[in-house]
Amino acid sequence: MTAQVIDGKTIAADIRASIKEAIAQYQAQHPHFQPGLAIIQVGQQEDSIVYVRQKNRAAAEVGIKFQHHQLPESVTQAQLMQLIHELNHDPRVHGILIQLPIPEHLDPQEAIYAISPHKDVDGFHPLNIGNLSKRQGHPYFLPCTPKGCIELLKRSGVEVAGRKAVVIGRSDIVGTPLFALLNGLDATVTLCHRRTSNLEAIIGTADILVVAIGQAQFVQGSWLKPGAVVIDVGMNAIPDATKKSGMRLVGDVDYASASQVASHITPVPGGVGPMTVAMLLQNTFEGAKAVMDPAHKVRITPLPLRPLHPVPSDIDIAMGQIPKQITRLADELQLSPHEFDSYGPYKAKVSMDVLQRLAGRRNGKYIIVAGITPTPLGEGKSTLTIGLCQALGAHLGKTAFACVRQPSQGPTFGIKGGAAGGGYSQVIPMDEFNLHLTGDIHAVAAANNLLAAAIDARMFHEATQSDQALFNRLCPLKKGKRHFAPVMRTRLANLGIPADAEPEDLTEAQICQFVRLDIDPDTITWNRVVDTNDRFLRRITIGQNPTEQGRERRTGYDIAVATRTTALGVRPETRHLMSKNFSMPISAPNPASVTT
Repeated sequence: MTAQVIDGKTIAADIRASIKEAIAQYQAQHPHFQPGLAIIQVGQQEDSIVYVRQKNRAAAEVGIKFQHHQLPESVTQAQLMQLIHELNHDPRVHGILIQLPIPEHLDPQEAIYAISPHKDVDGFHPLNIGNLSKRQGHPYFLPCTPKGCIELLKRSGVEVAGRKAVVIGRSDIVGTPLFALLNGLDATVTLCHRRTSNLEAIIGTADILVVAIGQAQFVQGSWLKPGAVVIDVGMNAIPDATKKSGMRLVGDVDYASASQVASHITPVPGGVGPMTVAMLLQNTFEGAKAVMDPAHKVRITPLPLRPLHPVPSDIDIAMGQIPKQITRLADELQLSPHEFDSYGPYKAKVSMDVLQRLAGRRNGKYIIVAGITPTPLGEGKSTLTIGLCQALGAHLGKTAFACVRQPSQGPTFGIKGGAAGGGYSQVIPMDEFNLHLTGDIHAVAAANNLLAAAIDARMFHEATQSDQALFNRLCPLKKGKRHFAPVMRTRLANLGIPADAEPEDLTEAQICQFVRLDIDPDTITWNRVVDTNDRFLRRITIGQNPTEQGRERRTGYDIAVATRTTALGVRPETRHLMSKNFSMPISAPNPASVTT
């Protein structure tokens, strides 16, 4: 009999067409949806260039945005890892592939392991390979070539369950993952390799034979069980004087003899090869879809709550509950490791890049909790906010997030208490939340006080030094010549002095203009800050040290959250517009933080 040819080229074309149609349909519903594939190629190896070009064409055909990162042969491991890190963080990229082989001085394993498993469209990450090997495992992606082999069997109507399958070759790329896939489809699988004895006899028992060993025409038709299905993964070049190139491609199976015994067989070329690229595109599409697919619902497991009577104090309640590890919470929220920075075991900052990744998602509901009846103990907004989040999340099964401002220590040590809520509706760990969280307020205070110190130092130097001495400090002689830094030229322009002027061109009057800010101590409103409600620092006198030469002045401390330093984080044009419209100084919001 003559075997039915499994036409991988036609099947792959059908798959690409279906991917193209699916992407178009998805984009019609979600205009922001755009799958992205990034391929990293190191060096100029000729066959790698050909393979990358094929993948580029195929990606363009189906509507996947393609990024080709061509690195020089001399690239270091650190530079390669940095690029992978950047692509892991890029929300436009849903699949990352390293075109192998790479130069010998680089470690391919380290590079592959660095790719996020959520973007590992080659399916080689240990997390994906490990889950593939488990009966109940759920890898994010399957390796492309083994996945393509299974697809060929399915589309050819070959029944796998209960059949005897033999895989020749145990590579991590094809043989070993294909063993796991066939086993998962309930075939009885034998994996053979170079040390397998009685190989010909084992091949003769196979209902399904997959060969991936890289030896031209190794398996002969006489070895096959009549009616066997043959999947030939090999790709080998052998001499052929009839070809223009002097070479032709053959598989690991002798096609001429095997096609007379098998029931189905893949040709080489035109069999498994086209399927590998098609599966790569399919994995990339699935990766992009997973980012915004509502089926991938966030599922948060609430911590058990056992209320006591009478109700203990807030701090006793907080200390009596063990918080959830922040890495576990991040996993429940489907945050990738590169999308958050942990601050200890229970706190983290979430990268704002997540908003770009989720840009195509449907927006949720936004509930504002406000208060208008202040009491000496506060209004209860935080307690109500946390309680409402608990009710929606733990009791109604909704995905709910409580957004509360980062607390200041100002009221923490007063009668009012903190801003973490209260009773059984509070943020934990309560003490860390109230006193430090991720340190942003402390950082703002340090920046504010640095500016205050710089202002005082500038006033002192201007009051005690001549114009020329100040000029010598700002523009010191270097090899007999003075130079203006770029920022100094900006100041010159602001003062109406030609920006292209050289230091020696300035007149005495212009030097005076340039070096002096002439700050009036009586009009300074830039106070130092401290994040504690310390009433004795509200008005202070500074400059009493003898080294300050009697230049005392009255100033004071504000509470840290009242500083305008954070306004520097808002774009100047936005700050100007908002200040103009609202007639008030505008501060940037606190960085996004998450606690358990």
